[in-house]
Amino acid sequence: MEGSPLPDALVPPAIEWDHERLWPQFERLALADPAALALVDCDDRQWTRGELLGLALEIAAALSSAGARPYARVLVTGHKSPASIATALAVSSLEAVFCPVSPKLGAGDLAKLESLLGHVAKVTGAGSDLPDILPVAGSASTDERDRQTVLIGFTSGSTGVPKGVMHGAGALNYATRACAAIAGLQSGDAILGIVPLDSAPGFTFTAHFALSLGHALVLMDPWLPAEALRRAERYRCGWAIAVPTHLFTMVEAARQGEWSGRLPLRAMAVGGSAMTAELIADADRLLGLKALRMFGMSECMGHASTHPQHPLERRQHYDGIPFPGTEDEAFDGELRPLPRGQRGQAGVRGPSLFLGYAEGLGAGQERMTPDGFYLTGDEIIRDDEGFVRVVGRIKDQIIRGGFNIDPAEIEAALLRHPAIAEAAVVAVPERKLGEQACAVCRIRAGEGAVDLSALLGHLAAQGVSRKKWPEHLVLVETMAVTATGKLDKKAMAVMAAAELARRSGSSALRQDA
Repeated sequence: MEGSPLPDALVPPAIEWDHERLWPQFERLALADPAALALVDCDDRQWTRGELLGLALEIAAALSSAGARPYARVLVTGHKSPASIATALAVSSLEAVFCPVSPKLGAGDLAKLESLLGHVAKVTGAGSDLPDILPVAGSASTDERDRQTVLIGFTSGSTGVPKGVMHGAGALNYATRACAAIAGLQSGDAILGIVPLDSAPGFTFTAHFALSLGHALVLMDPWLPAEALRRAERYRCGWAIAVPTHLFTMVEAARQGEWSGRLPLRAMAVGGSAMTAELIADADRLLGLKALRMFGMSECMGHASTHPQHPLERRQHYDGIPFPGTEDEAFDGELRPLPRGQRGQAGVRGPSLFLGYAEGLGAGQERMTPDGFYLTGDEIIRDDEGFVRVVGRIKDQIIRGGFNIDPAEIEAALLRHPAIAEAAVVAVPERKLGEQACAVCRIRAGEGAVDLSALLGHLAAQGVSRKKWPEHLVLVETMAVTATGKLDKKAMAVMAAAELARRSGSSALRQDA
């Protein structure tokens, strides 16, 4: 559905991209300038393109001996290490399929994944030396889409089985080139590798981005915000992708005097959970950083973003405009596109859309419209100029006695409380109503205690309907996060339910719901 044309200042920059795999892109760069900086590892060792190329060729030879071949799947423990980066290059050189998995995945979950993937080799090892490479016996994948696939990322599944998100080379090239154009990256700009490499977006927007376009990749692990700021300065990092927790802790490091200066970052894309307008403004003021809200997911990596030249108000309140060639629309319950300004389920189609879920790992669970839009599970509004604003998650809805509560709305209001640093609203079981809402909050350092009564007074002042107020409040020193740094609402819901059971009717419960 077409809206009003965008003003010239808001039009996304044009991009060029193709379907070439990672290896030939990096190999050309390495042969042209082998002494150029390719990677700074977590121990601050600098790797040239030539060194990384040599390590990749060694790993490729070992993989070939282990049975890796074109279009075969290779399971790789995705550490932030030269070995993992070189393994990605090696797998690409063999025209095989790179399948990174989190080092934090539990043994049971890993065993389940391995029983379903159909990979021919497994690569482990966290260091800079040659990793451990093992051939894998059993039935290899016969999925015809493997011939188009270069990357399979894994995301949580509703049945307890992870979903395998299949992507072709074009999706990776398109998404990274769009972000490079938006940020206005220049030759010599490095990329700060904040997020883990074991998801499709994590690998794409760090390793693939840097290696395919000739930017040095500066890895950061463990997460130390002041050190990340110093490394960004030291190595002239021009771009990074992060989740709101990363941005918040970087701003706090500057606020508390742990770091001072002006970042060379031309932009940082931030997505994954709610963030306040104040946080975007603080990043401008305290870091000299244009924080760009970006809309994306494993199935359609980074497909809409705000831009550095957009007014602050746009960057504070919107999740971007679609990349050139991508369409984002809001759909009603009958899967009909809605007019601009109306709230509906987000659907997206474009060059970064996945090929589908792997057989046995979610295949058939893709939620698509008849004309090819992937239904993301988000609720969005698009304005007359085409800007996208994510306003909630359908599956996050709390259903209390038949009344639906959107946690995103309550979280946004809670984050406007001056004492609240982070907030998540989760469902907890209740015998009569089925579910109730619990606010899990972390209080800013130096702030006094906040109780449920004060919190509800704040929500009332914010104009939040009484029907949507949480019944419970749980204060934590640290918010639970996933391996990618996003708030882990599943873990916090379990924790909150256990805490409320322990309290057994304390004054933190509101009884008049």
